[in-house]
Amino acid sequence: MKRGPVLTCLLAALVLGGCERAPSGPAGPAAGAHVASPVTPDATPTTVLPPAFVVSTNEPFWQARVEDSAVVLDGPEVAGRRFAIEREEPGDGTRVVHARDGAGTIEVRLAPGPCQDSMSGAVFPYSGELVVDGVGPTRGCARPADMPPPRPSQG
Repeated sequence: MKRGPVLTCLLAALVLGGCERAPSGPAGPAAGAHVASPVTPDATPTTVLPPAFVVSTNEPFWQARVEDSAVVLDGPEVAGRRFAIEREEPGDGTRVVHARDGAGTIEVRLAPGPCQDSMSGAVFPYSGELVVDGVGPTRGCARPADMPPPRPSQG
């Protein structure tokens, strides 16, 4: 049996199998550090991100819910502001959603890798960023839309 085709098939199976590399960096946050993970392309292109998700930020306290064809924003002086999704950009393991309403725009970025909320200590499966009406990016944490919000850590 020739080894060339076997190795090629094995490598193809690993790539198609969705292998991910573990996030790099320190094991835990330093005391008093802002611990919301920055959005960085730290995953292989085979990473599958959820189609519907929620990004939450601190200061300002925004929550953007991305579902179907809309982004719904809640936060300071905003309740249920609805943006129509214009386009999405997958890239380097991240997902960027661009949306617009009659008053402005929102950009929602989702990236794989754990994120710890800087105020509650809750751990989320993804990190995120929001740019609202050109202001930002504001970093935060993210979760699939069908996942309940993580519980705060018991520090």
